[in-house]
Amino acid sequence: MLNDLTIRKLAAPAEGVAQFPDGSIPGFGVRVTSNGVKSFYLAYRHHGKSRRLNLGRYPTTKLQKARAKAFAALSEIEEGRDPSGESSKAEDFGSALDAFVGGYCKRYNRPSTAAETERLLRVYFLPIWQRRSIETITKADVAAALEPVMKRGSQMAARHAFAAVRKMFNWMVEQGAIETSPCVGMKAPAKAGSRDRVLSDGELKAIWNNATTIGYPFGPIVQILMLTAQRRGEVAAMMWADVDTEKGIWTIPGDRTKNGKTHAVPLCPSVLTVLAEVTCTSSPFVFPARGKPEQPYSGYSKGKRELDAAADLHDWTLHDIRRTAATGMARLGIAPHVVERVLNHVSGTFAGVAGIYNRFRYEDEMRGALLAWERQVMAIVDGERG
Repeated sequence: MLNDLTIRKLAAPAEGVAQFPDGSIPGFGVRVTSNGVKSFYLAYRHHGKSRRLNLGRYPTTKLQKARAKAFAALSEIEEGRDPSGESSKAEDFGSALDAFVGGYCKRYNRPSTAAETERLLRVYFLPIWQRRSIETITKADVAAALEPVMKRGSQMAARHAFAAVRKMFNWMVEQGAIETSPCVGMKAPAKAGSRDRVLSDGELKAIWNNATTIGYPFGPIVQILMLTAQRRGEVAAMMWADVDTEKGIWTIPGDRTKNGKTHAVPLCPSVLTVLAEVTCTSSPFVFPARGKPEQPYSGYSKGKRELDAAADLHDWTLHDIRRTAATGMARLGIAPHVVERVLNHVSGTFAGVAGIYNRFRYEDEMRGALLAWERQVMAIVDGERG
C-alpha cells in the first residue's frame, strides 16, 4: 500500500513513465515521469476499452484526496458512466494542442513562455498534424516535421520546437490521453551552441535603415532592440501602460522577463522618437498581433525575411543585436556590472550572494550606458563613424 514516505522515495525512470500500483484500490497508483513528475492515476475499463484517469499531481494533490477521487470514479464506472468524460478526451492533434495550452501552459507558465510554446506548436506542427490522431504520431513523424526546419539552417528553431512538442506529449501522457510519448528516446535535433556573432557597423547601418523602410510593426521593434539591448519577446510584448515617456523609463514586469525579475529600462531620446511615431494606440500593446489587438506581435519569421531581403543580409539573428549592443557598450568602456544590469542578467557579477545583497539598481549608470550606445549607433547610421 502506498503512503507519503514511499511516494516521496519513488525514483524517476531513465526515460518514459514508471507506474507504481497501490495495493488498496484496484487500478489506483502513482505514475512517475523521467523528469520526476509524480501523479496519481486510476486505470479501468469502460465499454471494453482500457482507460486511465489522471487524479492530480503529487504533492499538490494529497494521497488521501487522490484515493477519495479514485473511489468516486469507481462508483461512476459501476453505474455505467465514464469518469473521464468521453467528450473531454482530446483525440486529434489540434484539440490536444488546445487542451495543452489551456490546461498546462496558461496555468503553469509565465504568459510570455505560454505564448511562445503555443506559437511553436502552431507554426511547426499544427499545419501537418491538425486532424491527425495523437495516438498515431510516431518518432518518425516528429523527425519529419523538424527536417525542413533543419534543412534551412534554423537549428535553434528546430530545437525549441522539439522541446515544445515533447512537453506537450509528456503532458498528454500524464493526462492519460496517450500511453507513451513519441519523443521518448529522441535527442534534440541540434546541440545548443553559444553564438559569438557580432554585427559590423555596415550591417548595423543596413539593418537600421531597412527597418525604417519596412516600417511598422517589425521595423520599430528591431530599432528598439538595437537601442535598448533587450530580448525580442520583451520588446514585442511592450505595453503602453509600462512606458513612462516623461521620465523616459520602460518597466518590464517580472512575468514578462526571462529571470522573472521586474526590469526598469531607461529610454534614450531615439527610442522615444520611435515610439512617438507609432500610430497604433487602440491596443494595450505597442506592437499588437495582426488582427488580434489583445495579443502581442509574434510574426518574427515573416518580418525578418522581409528585412533580410531589403537589407540583403541573411547570416544573422535578432539575438545577435543584443550581443552586439553588449559588446559595443563594453568597447565604450562601460563597466561589466552596468552592462549586465542593462541586459537584466542575474549571472556574472550579480550571481549568488552578490546578487542577493547588491540591491542597488544602477539606473543612472544604465541610462549613461544606453545614451553612449545610442550615440554610437546614430553615428554609424549617419555615416559619422569611420
